[in-house]
Amino acid sequence: MEFKIGAVSKMTGLSPSGIRFLEEQGLLSPSGGRKGSYRSFSLADVSTLLDYRNYRKCGFTQDEILTLIRNEDQAIDAMIFDERCKQLEEDILQSTRLLHFLHRRARDVSVIREAETFFEITERPAIIWMPLKDTKGSMAEWPEDSGFEIPYTDSVLLFDHGILTGSMEHGQAVLGIGILEEDVLHSSFLGQEEAVYLGAHKAVHCIVEITDDFRIQEDSLLRCRRRLNDMLQGQTKAIHMDQRVITRRIITEKTSGRFCRYDHLWIDIDV
Repeated sequence: MEFKIGAVSKMTGLSPSGIRFLEEQGLLSPSGGRKGSYRSFSLADVSTLLDYRNYRKCGFTQDEILTLIRNEDQAIDAMIFDERCKQLEEDILQSTRLLHFLHRRARDVSVIREAETFFEITERPAIIWMPLKDTKGSMAEWPEDSGFEIPYTDSVLLFDHGILTGSMEHGQAVLGIGILEEDVLHSSFLGQEEAVYLGAHKAVHCIVEITDDFRIQEDSLLRCRRRLNDMLQGQTKAIHMDQRVITRRIITEKTSGRFCRYDHLWIDIDV
């Protein structure tokens, strides 16, 4: 059974020009020679083209595909397949992590619209944090394997509890970057001198706006203080004083002609 190039194109999803290119690569042996418009392709040629298309979809390089089709050593074929399987598994893991990140970002952004009323008791996620400056006041430097990966890393600010009582006005943040423990693939950076592990904890959670000088915007802070006082009155809950107030950036977006930074704010509590 033989097929003209038009029929082969429909069966394989490859364009006639693409089929001619592969013919020039020596992958096909149509009858009738390589000149003229009446070459006929066998069912074996169609099978070769289907393999080519499938391998290309799998992400193999052109050289790898040519090797797989031309090679007569099954051990080499198995090695190429195994390597691509490993790469695909890594890609799937990375894509899954990115999907999780985007779902979380979508939820966070939706909460921003309710920032003025949003206030809850929740479980604060565990965070690995590093300051922007080291103990000597210089900009901190971390090795490439520090574990902080984009887009999972973001700004995490630490504030003293005085901002909650009004004794420190808006408070000056300790600047740093952090990554949620659930986003960490390896923990080699925990051995770094400056790394701090902020374990998961029951906390009051709200959304605040952060100013350009890394302070909590006044209206956000006053709202947080008021809601916190209302919640603690007559309750057995108390602020956990061993941990600073923590904020983590959600997004920075343009609102009313200016850029606004919105953060999660967590106040650890003892229940």
